[in-house]
Amino acid sequence: MGSVRKNWRQRSTERTTFKDELRIVPRGLLTLVIVLYLVALAVGEAVNYAGYRGIIPDGEPFPQFGVAGSGLAVAGLITAGAVAFGVLLLFYGYIYADAKRRGMSPVLWLVVTIFIPYLVGVVIYFIVREPLPFNCPQCGAPVTVQFNFCPRCQLNLRPNCPQCRREIASGDRFCRNCGAPIGSNAASQPERSAAPIPAV
Repeated sequence: MGSVRKNWRQRSTERTTFKDELRIVPRGLLTLVIVLYLVALAVGEAVNYAGYRGIIPDGEPFPQFGVAGSGLAVAGLITAGAVAFGVLLLFYGYIYADAKRRGMSPVLWLVVTIFIPYLVGVVIYFIVREPLPFNCPQCGAPVTVQFNFCPRCQLNLRPNCPQCRREIASGDRFCRNCGAPIGSNAASQPERSAAPIPAV
């Protein structure tokens, strides 16, 4: 649970826009959605026309509207279904791409979000997903929260208190858990002498 809480804190510093998030959806998937929509539209209109011409017996879906009205009704139904299906497909495409850029298993999380019903898998994903990679503050190399040290410059990405060994934030002068001075600040702290014992 501590790891999840830490991830939430780290993710709260992420500054991305809706437009930035849309960009990670695979372009091939968007093209596929458009192609499938156009194919479904063409097939639907062809079946509708063939039904009115008698090529397909009882093939007209809306005989009361005539050829033109029926064509518009078919196009509307196909468009509504395509929008719902396309949004769902692009949403799962986003989850796949987002898991991949966060260093998680994209295939595993895609399976989890699809097969755990009632969108429970989606909720779990957005709760436990890792924070985005960031740049090392010293050399700028890309690192993730799973790294303890930068692989390029060996900067300690998870400094800890020399006294209680709890993790501290970069730049802290004192430990937020035990109050011990950190780093160079420790050397500048005068040693506290024991209080004199009063004479009796």
